[in-house]
Amino acid sequence: MRAAAGRTKTLRPKSWLGREEARLTPRRNLWQDPGEPVSHYYRWIWEYLAYLTLLCGLRREEMVLEIGCHHGRTSRGLLHYLRHPGGYRGFDVVRRQVEDATRRITSRNGSFLYSHADVHNRYYNPDGKIAARDFVFPYEDGTFDCAYAASVFTHLLPEETVNYFRQTRRVLKDSGRALFSFFVLDRYRGPGTTISPRYEFDHEFRGDPEVRVSLPEFPDAAVAASEKRIREFAETAGLEVRRIIPGLWSNSPGLAVNEQDLVLLSRRP
Repeated sequence: MRAAAGRTKTLRPKSWLGREEARLTPRRNLWQDPGEPVSHYYRWIWEYLAYLTLLCGLRREEMVLEIGCHHGRTSRGLLHYLRHPGGYRGFDVVRRQVEDATRRITSRNGSFLYSHADVHNRYYNPDGKIAARDFVFPYEDGTFDCAYAASVFTHLLPEETVNYFRQTRRVLKDSGRALFSFFVLDRYRGPGTTISPRYEFDHEFRGDPEVRVSLPEFPDAAVAASEKRIREFAETAGLEVRRIIPGLWSNSPGLAVNEQDLVLLSRRP
């Protein structure tokens, strides 16, 4: 950009965003990876708005739950989409991210509420007092039309996944839908075939060939489950798998949408 005298004008950080957009963007030290490009942050916003509307049929007047809301990165895309009586609720184990999302987003739209869940997580909430397998979502039965989770079940072990599925079913309305990202083990083709070494699943979890992990010493670092096992989790919890959409992680040919595989579910009667 040129100044009037012909000299190059230096733009201030985030000035290209506009004042209101800059206020809605979290500080870098709250990002999952502070070194990632801003395009990576924005892709979360618009990707999940597209997934929820096009795959889940999310209507503007519906209630939405996000499991693992981080600093509000995906809810930003819903901020100008949802309208009364619709609204958004999200929870996360990282307190400072929840508090930041409340300051930035709830202060501008009171129908967007974020809660801290004191669930133990070795990486993000090591002092958490509640085990994920025992956690009860802090919402009444039948509250939500749609629930979603981005990169949460890729870090949950089987008994934790079943509990989160059961809790999801409980808080969904009869016509409720859910969209969860997974690493679907059926798409793994062996070492050196994925887009990252972090996405190699060569170790059975507790001798179960249907659930594999990347690091046996830290199994929740990255977890993959077979389609068969995911369907079993759903059936146990009273959910039904409606569709599985491949992701980029496996570097397989053909259709790929999100980085992870997307699993669309509905609530069973």
